[in-house]
Amino acid sequence: MNFETTTCISKEHYTLLCYYSEKYNVKLSKLITALLRFVGEHQKVYFTTNRRIKYRERQGCNWKRIHIMLTPYDYEIILDLKKYGKMSLAKMIEFSIENYFERFVDRVLKKQSTDNYLYANYHFEVTTENNIFSYSVYWGLPPKILQKLTKTNHLFFKT
Repeated sequence: MNFETTTCISKEHYTLLCYYSEKYNVKLSKLITALLRFVGEHQKVYFTTNRRIKYRERQGCNWKRIHIMLTPYDYEIILDLKKYGKMSLAKMIEFSIENYFERFVDRVLKKQSTDNYLYANYHFEVTTENNIFSYSVYWGLPPKILQKLTKTNHLFFKT
């Protein structure tokens, strides 16, 4: 089941996204989610604590409302980015465009690497140490899971 959300971005950013959406024949929703996944996967959002969520600055009526369709996987990543970077969806889009859009175009769009499953290794675990709970989110395969897989590989495959 997909999720649909609405947000506002500047008309300037909307025009830019529409241009690249048309140029590379990618739906606007997919372009935005691919950009956010790229920024998250490449650790471009700075971890922030002890502050509330940061919202975009209001600039009168220079905004365009857009609808974004998210897969459950993209929805989870965007929730993590919001918690990690303490930014609203509109602020994350603004931050990503202003700081990393050129790299995204070069590394993803020009190479036509907009596959939905481009960043599909997403894991989490909950642990307890000295009665303190911790929650770990992995955007990629954690080394300890890879080690377990290689040790038990012989159980699944004949050599």
